[in-house]
Amino acid sequence: MKVLLFDPSAGASGDMIIATLLDLGADLESVREAVESVGCRLEVSRVERSHIMAIRARVISDRRFHSLAEAVSILQASSLTGKALKNALFAMDILAEAESRVHGVPKEQAHFHEIGALDALADIAGACAARGSLTAERVLSRTVSVGSGFVKTGHGLLAVPAPAALEILRAHKIPWKSGPAEEEMLTPTGAALLAVLVDEFLPDIPAIQAERVGYGAGKRDLALPNVLRTIIGDVLPAQEAQAKMDHVPHGDRVVQLETNVDDVTGEVLGYLIERLMQAGALDVTILPAIMKKGRAGSVIRAIASQEETEKLARIIMRETGSLGVRVFPSVHRFLAGREAITVDVEFASQTFSACVKVSRLDGEIISVKPEYEDCKRIADDTKLPLRAVSKKVEDAGWWAADPSCHPL
Repeated sequence: MKVLLFDPSAGASGDMIIATLLDLGADLESVREAVESVGCRLEVSRVERSHIMAIRARVISDRRFHSLAEAVSILQASSLTGKALKNALFAMDILAEAESRVHGVPKEQAHFHEIGALDALADIAGACAARGSLTAERVLSRTVSVGSGFVKTGHGLLAVPAPAALEILRAHKIPWKSGPAEEEMLTPTGAALLAVLVDEFLPDIPAIQAERVGYGAGKRDLALPNVLRTIIGDVLPAQEAQAKMDHVPHGDRVVQLETNVDDVTGEVLGYLIERLMQAGALDVTILPAIMKKGRAGSVIRAIASQEETEKLARIIMRETGSLGVRVFPSVHRFLAGREAITVDVEFASQTFSACVKVSRLDGEIISVKPEYEDCKRIADDTKLPLRAVSKKVEDAGWWAADPSCHPL
């Protein structure tokens, strides 16, 4: 399914929405015609925001509208038609409703103190025209960042989000969060357009295969990239997305910890392996070695993430008495795709569940390994040999992962 995704991590305004949709591929002439048909001019340029190149859309006007009826009349006489006109009228109604609730008057009598300049109406017209020229079955959005601090208005300083924007967020159940800058990052016009254009706000976005990315620049330079990012792409079905993650080889970076010991018993080394794995090590190996003066010893080697380095090094030194641990930073690992599945296996007329780890390379199964603890539990319950239980669970794992790869 083709979707359009808004990522308002730096907020949203009407001009930012026009700009990001233009950068995404919206038809410039349709947008320009919509803006001009409500009595404004559109200037489009390419600017840089924190080293990100983005489109800047600037609507120019010296006129104002004063009522919902006047705004509706202007929109109905514009070049907008069909769904784009319907969206624009809905956005205007949302703004009027918000102003009505904030000021305690009927929406027909609401005065648009902060958003009454004609360029706000042009932002609505241009954004709705831009959305109409893009092919997407659904529009999604991540949580909206609204900024923080205070905004200067005709009524004095008001807390961010401004009252009209907050009312739109509340009325349309739009999820939002403060920050990341002490600025007004979500305008009432931006909130109204998101309420109209977005079909669903999601805290966790599904897997998307992106086709195009757009960036719409805000007016100000901030400490963060002041851009509204949008993405058009295909949403991958859950199973396909998981398959891509599981089956495609990938890599990560780890650290390798290593030390040599020559006076540590096998029992201590066995206990050390358990301690390290419980503490977050990804793998632990003990290698036999010949030390100086011909003494038998061991090389202890652990693989872990960077964050676990100090903790694991301390465990090694405390448990073995080693005076130092070598750390090899940023070791790259090439990893096969891995997944864990649960299989049901019958033993002695009873059905048991067991976990199996399946590894793939380029979609081909290269390994199926039963979980030891599950096999041990089944062997204890059935009094069967562990090797027999493991073999049957492994066969079931092959069959569950891919029947065509069944080894039998």
